[in-house]
Amino acid sequence: MFSKPLEKYINSLRVKKYRQEHQCFVAEGEKIVNEILRSSFLVDKILFTDKLKDKGMIMGKVAEEHLVVVEEHEMKKISELQTPPSVLALVHLPKNKIDISQLTTGVHLVLDGIQDPGNMGTIIRIADWFGIENIFCSENCVDAYNPKVVQACMGSIVRVKMFEKNIVEVLSQSPLPKILTLMESEQTIYNNNLPENALIVIGSEGKGVSEEVKQLCNYSISIPKFGKAESLNAAVATGIICATFFEKRFIK
Repeated sequence: MFSKPLEKYINSLRVKKYRQEHQCFVAEGEKIVNEILRSSFLVDKILFTDKLKDKGMIMGKVAEEHLVVVEEHEMKKISELQTPPSVLALVHLPKNKIDISQLTTGVHLVLDGIQDPGNMGTIIRIADWFGIENIFCSENCVDAYNPKVVQACMGSIVRVKMFEKNIVEVLSQSPLPKILTLMESEQTIYNNNLPENALIVIGSEGKGVSEEVKQLCNYSISIPKFGKAESLNAAVATGIICATFFEKRFIK
């Protein structure tokens, strides 16, 4: 049953402090909720209106005591979307664990100061597209379970493991090559012999990568510029770099 305390609790989850306190986040919309229900993520509650087209997606998959039928005006009170969805889920934060010292294969992303939720969500989708399993985020990145990030990644959050860590420690502990991406570098993504396994470090548009992080990278690469744009969106740059990284695998 929908109530004022439930409304207050759901709205509190918009704030990182309360997501961490309650170990729960909000996911909105049929596509994203369906992705979550098909994953290993644990659902706490699902709220839905009569407009939910595919009620079979939740019936039988979630215990009845965890289902809450709400009116459209009630959904508006708890949704961050301009057009409130027909379904909203409260989902337990995953308990992702990793031994960085044993991370010896694969391509993984290290994000330094990515603060825009749209960029973060798109980067998660890019990682999912290329089969990148892990993303390490600095402590000043936007939270991966921020509602706007969850919305922007369109369900990819269930397939990419997110870690908020001190990325200096991540880079220090991992035996993988560390590749720094810069606006300008002697080596570009086109003339560099890129390794198949690496940590790719991406900085924010405004500040780039911190000096401490730069010192821990083995070498740097850039995307060559042919026009006059001042910079590339961090997510767009990530997509271009990932596509180049995986090109040699495709050619094989």
